[in-house]
Amino acid sequence: MSRNNPKPGRRRPLQGRDDLAAASLRPAHLLALQAFDVAVRLGSFKETADVLNVSASAISHRIRNLEVHLGVALFHRAHRVVRPTHAGERLAAATGRAFALLAQAESAVGAAGQHRLRLKVLPQFASAWLIPRLSSFLTQHSGIDLAIETSNRNVDFDTETFDAGISFGPDKPEGVVANRLMDVRTVPVGAPALARRLKLRTTADLGRAALIHVTTFPAAWPLWFRHAGEPVPPATRAISVDSFVAALQAAERGAGVALALEPFIGESERRGTIRRLLPVGHVTGSYWLVHPPGAQRNRALQTFKKWLLGELARPD
Repeated sequence: MSRNNPKPGRRRPLQGRDDLAAASLRPAHLLALQAFDVAVRLGSFKETADVLNVSASAISHRIRNLEVHLGVALFHRAHRVVRPTHAGERLAAATGRAFALLAQAESAVGAAGQHRLRLKVLPQFASAWLIPRLSSFLTQHSGIDLAIETSNRNVDFDTETFDAGISFGPDKPEGVVANRLMDVRTVPVGAPALARRLKLRTTADLGRAALIHVTTFPAAWPLWFRHAGEPVPPATRAISVDSFVAALQAAERGAGVALALEPFIGESERRGTIRRLLPVGHVTGSYWLVHPPGAQRNRALQTFKKWLLGELARPD
């Protein structure tokens, strides 16, 4: 047998095989890509240095070497803030997916037999629906550990390492497995005392109160008024908060009128802290349980999905 044809079952040595992707990336190159990816997400070399536990100059040096290696500028640099160039955006799309896949693979191997499930959930669904029912799930499935992170942003499996997420949108998400959980309607609510004091009985009356806006959904009020067939009244003042949870809390304390998400206001109505001011509701979208197609083999996820859909099917 020729020396150029090794015996079956014997592997060729890998030294010098630069055509192998893992072998072509030197440690300094990997560290530079790591620094680049974190800097893109955080928009700051200083914050990147804090996260990676190195100096800011080390981060700047790594990224500069990466730019020299690639022959392109990756960031627009400003005082304390950086943002990616077009070339940086293209590279960030690739590094985000690559690092997310590595983290997912490491998590899957490290958590073998531990049945740990990482979920990214929108705050309103988490606080008003999921968390109050978690004791039921944990009692029935004591072998599964849940790690829940709340965020106003839908999960992005290309750049994040969650097993699944509960997202919101008007249409079925693409590129993932998605189960519709519930439709959501926006309804104007306020504290009973505020409604009596300002005599809030019609759509036009809402202009007498401060309208509470949610910064992540700036079109919520204009869409509701359009659905109601009325122009947006000139409000005496406005309040802006970062979530529907905060908007509901502000309305309960009499700060103004909020658009609350139905079906998440039942408990507040039963306590008498808010009341619906008008019967008009506007369907804005749906909550979806989403996960990557490959997660179908995740037994903890399938157990959670079965429980979740079963709970939603139960009458309140």
